[in-house]
Parts: sequence; structure tokens; C-alpha cells
Amino acid sequence: MELSIIIGILTITVKTPFINNRLSNKMQSEMHNHYELWEHPIEEVLFLENEDVVMQIDINEVSEFIDVNTFDIVSRGVDNILFIESAEAKIREELNEHKIQLGDNLFLYGNKNEIEETFSKEIEAMNKKKNAS
Repeated sequence: MELSIIIGILTITVKTPFINNRLSNKMQSEMHNHYELWEHPIEEVLFLENEDVVMQIDINEVSEFIDVNTFDIVSRGVDNILFIESAEAKIREELNEHKIQLGDNLFLYGNKNEIEETFSKEIEAMNKKKNAS
């Protein structure tokens, strides 16, 4: 009986907006003080806006970007190519000098609408492949 009264009082106390906000702020500041950058959620690290996304694009046979230098893609409005996963390895260094090949996977960061507009053929082919499975 006493235990249930104590649990009830604690539940009501924690659920009050003032205490709830104070505890949330305390935990948020503790997270920033005690965790390394790589331990934070990706949305927080990349400062994602409402329209920003991290997206994987598969380069397939219908892609117009085969044999195109990645620098040319970034100049079309894609904010950032995080890395490229090719058959050989994950490419992070010297991305601007890499020519995209069939089968490459691009990991992009940027505005969702711009990425979808730039890679509309690739996304359509990925969706068809996904729906066929």
C-alpha cells in the first residue's frame, strides 16, 4: 500500500510539465557533456533541417551518371556526397575525382527535393526493383 502511494506520487511529480522539462534539459546537457560526436544521433550531428536527408542512391543501367565525375554531380545542387560504396571498397577520399560506375551506391546528404529531382531515374528504378521483390 505504501509502495503504491510512493509510486503514484513519483509518477505525478515526473509527469508535471515543469519537472519533465527540467529533467529533459538536464539529460540533454549531460549527453552533450559526456558523449563524443560520433555517439550522437545523425540528425543532431548533421544539423538536419526539415527537408534535409541522408539518402542512398543505387547507380543502375538507366542512370545518366555512369562515367560522370562526382564533382559534376555536386555542382548540380546535391549538397554533399558522404561516400561511395563501389564493388571494390568504400570511397571517402578524393571523391571529386571518382567516376561513377554501374553498381556504385552513392550516400548523399542534402535537400530531399533536390536529390529526388537530380536522381529521379535512379530512384524510380530502385522503387520498381523494391516493389518487384
